[in-house]
Parts: sequence; C-alpha cells; structure tokens
Amino acid sequence: MKALLIQSLNSIWLVIIFIGVPAVSSLRLGSLQISSRPVWHMLVLSGIAIALALNAGICWRGAHSKKEKRICLRWISGYALLGVTFSAYSEKWIEFKWLKSLLLHVQGFL
Repeated sequence: MKALLIQSLNSIWLVIIFIGVPAVSSLRLGSLQISSRPVWHMLVLSGIAIALALNAGICWRGAHSKKEKRICLRWISGYALLGVTFSAYSEKWIEFKWLKSLLLHVQGFL
C-alpha cells in the first residue's frame, strides 16, 4: 500500500512541477510575456529539490520494506538526473536541436 502511495504522490508531483508551475508562473498579454524565465527555472528546480528531500526522508525514516526503499531510491535517482539535466539545459550547456531536427524529419515522412 505504501509503495502505491509513493508512486502516486511522485507522479502527481511531476505533473505539478512540469504542467502546473509553468501555467502559474507565465503571465502573457497577447504575444507579450510578462513573467521572467529565471523565476520559472527557480520554481521548477525548487520543486525538484523538494521532491528529492521528501523522497530521501521517506526512504530514511518511513520506508520499512526493501520494496519501498527501492522505489524511493529510484525516484531519488530520477529526480537527481532530472535536476542535473534541467540545470544543464537552463545554463545552455546542452541543447536539444538534434531532437527537434529528428522530430521534424519524422514528421516529414508522415
């Protein structure tokens, strides 16, 4: 039961981070964007950090079985990888132009 709760809460948190935060933090008037990207980046990274901390706390204190600890550790590693990737993308260390060109190429065949 706890394993299902851990999975559900983490899934909901991901939706909140990547759909809810951009929707709340972006203010537009027509084609003019009023809110800043750094605020959005800070909110997303804060959400990832909160998820990491909560999962670490659950893994350390709340998870009693090996299955629950394994699930928490998977989520911790996933959030850590997501945080590193998002930070690198925010700092323009990595770009996804190759993905855009691949998707446009595939779209051309359809």
